[in-house]
Amino acid sequence: MSDDVFGDYDFDDDVGLEAEDKKHAATDRQEWFKGEKGNTYRAALIYFHPIDIAAMRAAKKKNPEIEREALLEVGQKALAKRAEEREKAVDQLGEHEKLDLRRIQFRKIMAHYKEGVGYVVSRMGKDGKDADKVWAMMGDLKKYFTTILLIYPTTREGEIDKSRLSQGWVVKPWRFSGKVYGRLHQVAAGLKSNELAIATQDLSLKCTNTDFQNFEIDGAGRGVWLKSDKFRDKVLEAAVKLYKELNPFRELSTADLKMKLGLGGEVGDDVSEDDFDDILENV
Repeated sequence: MSDDVFGDYDFDDDVGLEAEDKKHAATDRQEWFKGEKGNTYRAALIYFHPIDIAAMRAAKKKNPEIEREALLEVGQKALAKRAEEREKAVDQLGEHEKLDLRRIQFRKIMAHYKEGVGYVVSRMGKDGKDADKVWAMMGDLKKYFTTILLIYPTTREGEIDKSRLSQGWVVKPWRFSGKVYGRLHQVAAGLKSNELAIATQDLSLKCTNTDFQNFEIDGAGRGVWLKSDKFRDKVLEAAVKLYKELNPFRELSTADLKMKLGLGGEVGDDVSEDDFDDILENV
């Protein structure tokens, strides 16, 4: 509405405190999957790598000495094959159409938790000896895993509600512990022994503890999302938008962490080992 009446100032993006403005108060933070005790969820793992990256990694693993040009050619051939399958040119493929659906993936994150600071992605071992002493003040270094889940509309017992299937499904990032990751390995191994791949199967997730997010995990049959090409593409198109949202923790430089811990200064300031030892004894 910037015209001669209001001058050069553009008021269009301003908001007030009227009823119609309340919608802007909603947070932009991505909602992570969290189970509720007693509920059983039917879900599918849908975090995949692009097919060209997967092909190049396989080639590199097979031949560590492979030259860069040859490696790139492997990736290009994989994309060309996918484009042919989709009856498209390579540059017409959407990001969701480039995914290698044979292998599900997880992101591994090493992080610390400290009261008053919260969860922070660790830089232990990355910024030098003095920096490691700063990070040691954050306490134990723990391993976390994240991936993307497709969650179907179901009853509390985990039975799919077919009347809501077309519109009631959601995709969410999921963070879990090494215990859950270990169980997923067991489920994958069991499916493989029956000549099935976990990437093609749905899972049953029964939440046994809300606070600690513990689950009983089992296979739940062929992936419903894979039974229709149209449904598959809708799910993947929604999923790839979340691939960059798989880190649930803050990322701080060592210098920023020092400020958070009240140490001040930059990494590399003259702080003796005795000074650090005195501080660590009080952590």
